[in-house]
Amino acid sequence: MNYTIKLLIAVNMILVVVLTAVYFFLSPPEEERRPSGEIQSERKNNFEQMLRAELGEEASRFAVYFWDAKSEEPIVFQSRPMRPASMIKMFVMAAAMADVRDGKLSLDEPLIMTEPNMVGGAGSIAGEGVGAEVPARKAIELMIVESDNTATNLLIDRLGMENLNRYIRENGYRDTIVNHKMMLEEGRMTNLSSVNDLGELFRRIYRHECVDETRDMLMIDYLLKQEDTDCFPSALPLWNIAHKTGEVAGLYDDGGIFYGSAGDFVLVIMNDDIEGREDTIDRMKAIAIRAAQSIQ
Repeated sequence: MNYTIKLLIAVNMILVVVLTAVYFFLSPPEEERRPSGEIQSERKNNFEQMLRAELGEEASRFAVYFWDAKSEEPIVFQSRPMRPASMIKMFVMAAAMADVRDGKLSLDEPLIMTEPNMVGGAGSIAGEGVGAEVPARKAIELMIVESDNTATNLLIDRLGMENLNRYIRENGYRDTIVNHKMMLEEGRMTNLSSVNDLGELFRRIYRHECVDETRDMLMIDYLLKQEDTDCFPSALPLWNIAHKTGEVAGLYDDGGIFYGSAGDFVLVIMNDDIEGREDTIDRMKAIAIRAAQSIQ
C-alpha cells in the first residue's frame, strides 16, 4: 500500500470521526426529536404513576395540578369541584385586583369593620373592633398572609358576591363558586373550586396574565409572605414559594408558584375526607419534592 492510499484512508477515518461528532453535537436530544404529544403523554403517565405510588390507597381523596414552566400543558390528576376552604381567597384577591386595575376599587379605600363580618378562625384584623377603617390593601394582604377571615368578609362585601362570581365565570374558572363568606356558611351551599381552576389562576399570575404585571407582582409578593409553612415550604426550604393554603375539618390544601434555580413550576394539591392532618401533609410534601426533582 503506497503512501497516497494510506493518506486517503487516514483522512477518511478522520472525516468519519469529525462528522460523527458534529452529528451528535448538532442533533437535538432524543426527547426533542420525539413528537411533543408523545412526550407529554409519557410525562403525564409517569407523574400519575408517581402520585398513585405516593398516595397509595388514599389516591381517590386527592386531586393534583402540576405545571412545569418549561412545558406548554399542565398535568392534571383527578380534578373535580371540591371544598377549597381558605384557598377560595385566591379568587377574592384576583377579583379585587381586577377592580383596582379598572378603577372600581382603590387599594387605599377604607373598608369599615362591621360586626357581622367579624368572625373567628385565622387572622387578627377582627381585634380592631367595630367601626375601624381598614384599607383595602391591608385587607387583601392579611387575607393571604394570615388567611384572615374577617378581612375576606370585608372584601366580599365590598366586591359584591354576585360580581365576584361573575368575575370567576368570565375568566373561565368553571368549577369555582363563592356561596358564602368565611365562617358564615350555615344554611348555605359550600364554596367550591378545583385544582384545575386554582392551578390556572396561579399560572396566570406567574405569567402576568391574570390582571397586569403590576397587580400580579403585588399578589406574588403577598403569597410569598404566607405564614402557614407546614407543607410546601417545609418540604422545599431552599425554594421561594408563593402559595396559599386551606384547612378545615377533613382537608388540608396547598397550592402555589415554586421558584427555583433549576426552573419554576406550579403545584396545587387538594383533598377531602382525610383522616389525619400530619399524614396528609407528609404525602403532599413527598409529592412536592418529587415534582421539584422532575424538572432538574
